[in-house]
Amino acid sequence: MADVDRLVRQWLETDAAFGVAEVPLPAVRVGASVPAQQAARPASPPPVAAAKPAAPARPVAPTRPAASTSALIPAIAEGPDDMPRRKAVIEMPAAPAGDIASLPPITRRQKEEALAKLLDEVTRGCKQYINEISTRLVFGEGDPDAQILFVGEGPGIEEDRTGRPFVGRSGQLLDKMIVAMGFQRDPTGAGGGVYIANVVKLRCAEMDDTTGRLKDRPPTPEEAARGLPILHKQIEIIRPRVIVTLGAPAIKYVTGTTEGVMKIRGTWHEYRGIPVMPTYHPSFLLRAYTEENRRKVWGDLKLALTKVNKPG
Repeated sequence: MADVDRLVRQWLETDAAFGVAEVPLPAVRVGASVPAQQAARPASPPPVAAAKPAAPARPVAPTRPAASTSALIPAIAEGPDDMPRRKAVIEMPAAPAGDIASLPPITRRQKEEALAKLLDEVTRGCKQYINEISTRLVFGEGDPDAQILFVGEGPGIEEDRTGRPFVGRSGQLLDKMIVAMGFQRDPTGAGGGVYIANVVKLRCAEMDDTTGRLKDRPPTPEEAARGLPILHKQIEIIRPRVIVTLGAPAIKYVTGTTEGVMKIRGTWHEYRGIPVMPTYHPSFLLRAYTEENRRKVWGDLKLALTKVNKPG
């Protein structure tokens, strides 16, 4: 087993690191083949009908959720449709006070039950935001006792279709990174040592008038504000040893930093006493698959391993 682990880590220092020979290939969509045009770039959506979807590209001003979920999914009005979109500063929901380590201990069974309850509450609370663009909730998956929590920005088209985080080409690359770290991805939650989630739990996309297709976009502050309370609760339940944020939005919303990921990757940050390691998003690596970038990401992951007593 040690030889296998060493071989996998050696692969990460070569052109085959993170599966470059496999990941960018077209036929990688979960559950079906991917059109060649769609596979040309990460998270590129498929052709849609000539008519635009009936639903707006962004959620309309919502009604307030039921009391049981309003604290997790705040309803943020965006103003009448005939008014320009406001550029008011949206206050991000703050993380609960206190270190995670100061909370009373809970068992794995209690974590499983708490995550199941949270999923049920969030599913009911998100119904008002479901439309032709965001067709289902992407809650997160993995080991409730995870040592490492990976946090990304939000779901794309493949994640929206399956309800699972990181299942497209970026997800395949993340899977290889997880294996190289000595862990495994287990969507059943039976084990594996990692949990995968996003800041935003619903797909963010809008019509591209030049192509007539839906195009994924970064979440708005309002959308991030709806997803953050859910992520805060997930972290509090799972209590990982280390958090690895993938991309600029993830580290921004998790820690509140205003610095870019290229500047702060590889340096330690903190969330409620939990060490946070920012690194590049797998989709960035697919676009800029250089030896330098691969070595940077692998260096970041090895630093994360030091927090869980695993050799890099």
